[in-house]
Amino acid sequence: MENGRLVAKWCRRVYSDDLLRQSAGIAGDHLTSAECAWKNFCLIPLRFLTAKDGRVKSWIFRRMGVFLMYHWEAGDMARLSLVNALCAQYNVAFTILRSYLELLVRGLLFQCLAQEKLRETARQGLTTNKLSLLLEHLSQLIKEQQIQSDELENNSIRIVDLLRGHRIRDLVRLDMMSITKALTAWNMFDGLGCNPAATIYNLYGRLSQNVHESVEYTDSGRAIKAGKDLFDWPRPILPESISEFLGDFHLAMDIGTVAVLNQLFLNVPPQRFRENCRRLSNEESFRRSELRHSTNLIKFRLRTA
Repeated sequence: MENGRLVAKWCRRVYSDDLLRQSAGIAGDHLTSAECAWKNFCLIPLRFLTAKDGRVKSWIFRRMGVFLMYHWEAGDMARLSLVNALCAQYNVAFTILRSYLELLVRGLLFQCLAQEKLRETARQGLTTNKLSLLLEHLSQLIKEQQIQSDELENNSIRIVDLLRGHRIRDLVRLDMMSITKALTAWNMFDGLGCNPAATIYNLYGRLSQNVHESVEYTDSGRAIKAGKDLFDWPRPILPESISEFLGDFHLAMDIGTVAVLNQLFLNVPPQRFRENCRRLSNEESFRRSELRHSTNLIKFRLRTA
């Protein structure tokens, strides 16, 4: 019981309302934009998958199942990263934001592996050697178990069961650049500029500096650089680190929302997709999120419908 009280005391001090208020005051409108961006990343799938009677279309949900599972987890990670940044836990915030990015990318990869058309690109030289080899093994496994392609495509979460054991471990070991290049070739990041793989990998590299504890990216190193006392408690609020984090957070939400929109484009009936895009583009929350790539992608989809 005593241990529980001690942990509760730590939480109140680390995640104090005072730290949140001070950081929010420094962040200003950038925080409003970040909050709206996170909200839209999380809620857009629900809006597009919900019919007029308020029910979620289960057949679309099953088709996108494995991606939506990872998307749900990624949304939680993004929220935790923002909370930690506003409470001066900068190293933790950047580290968790990288977890968000990994969840998003791996969820997209699993979703793509459930699609026969995309698996077949392994024979067309559109993926890296390691991923091509894994895709060949997966195609062979599907044939051996006599799984029909529409069984996977209409219930994508099955890909996780199919990849149990060493195959899923091999997928997890794939480096971020290999995965993002493949996903870019599969058009999963359409709308993210002329070189989506580089955009994602550059962000991933910056966040990894915090994960690998490069001294200048530790909270102590950040405090020293800002001229603060190394042993201040609670942790000192660092405006430069808040600004840096919100910039990376905003880009991460834009990347995620582009990915979500592309998945919905592939799975939602065209008319419903266009109707929801029009509705979304007119919402105040979406405009305030300032998701530049996502906004341009919606405009493109509506223009070319």
